Amino acid sequence: MPQIRVESVDSIKAMKVALIKFVETANAALGDAESDASRMLTWLEHDQASHWTNQLRKRHDHVEKCKEAVRMKQLYKDSSGSRQSAVEEEKALRVAIGRLEEARQKQANVKRSIPKLQRELQMYHGSVQRFATTVQVDLRTAGNKLEDLLRTLDAYIGYQPTETGSAAASTEATSALGIGDKPPSITRPPQTSPEASDIKTSKSGDSDTTQADTGEGKHGTA
Repeated sequence: MPQIRVESVDSIKAMKVALIKFVETANAALGDAESDASRMLTWLEHDQASHWTNQLRKRHDHVEKCKEAVRMKQLYKDSSGSRQSAVEEEKALRVAIGRLEEARQKQANVKRSIPKLQRELQMYHGSVQRFATTVQVDLRTAGNKLEDLLRTLDAYIGYQPTETGSAAASTEATSALGIGDKPPSITRPPQTSPEASDIKTSKSGDSDTTQADTGEGKHGTA
């Protein structure tokens, strides 16, 4: 089993926090980019396509009205019998035609941009897929491994070894002898001084001598 030398648990905790923040930031950036691209595509396919289609129809109608105004000016004469001036009507017609051309160009740009943006979006998905997988799978797995490592380190730091072998035997023997609670009482014989022993011995000798003398006296008398 490989051994790992850990010098700072706090550094591992800080790394795990930084990793979690990076995963959150990366996921937010990927989500924002995806949302922006999808919103732009929806805006082109629906809003802009519908808007310029309506504008094209309206501006075409306005051009037709301007043409009719110019024709009326050219067809009818004024009260004096002279041809009426159609300068203002022709100017309005040119503006209307320019706006109509603008609508046609815008509509063409929208139709051309939709498939182009779709291709770009597909290319974007392909280019960020590996990074997204790394963020959503690999980095999350790394974070879980760091969490497991921290749990293991916490359990190791807080581990208290139990008494085994000779230590346990010594503890049991100590308990059996009562050591640690109260020392056993030992009754010792009374001590006597050397002078007292000598006196007792001397008295005992004198008594024996007296008894011997008495016996001799009795034996002699008999």
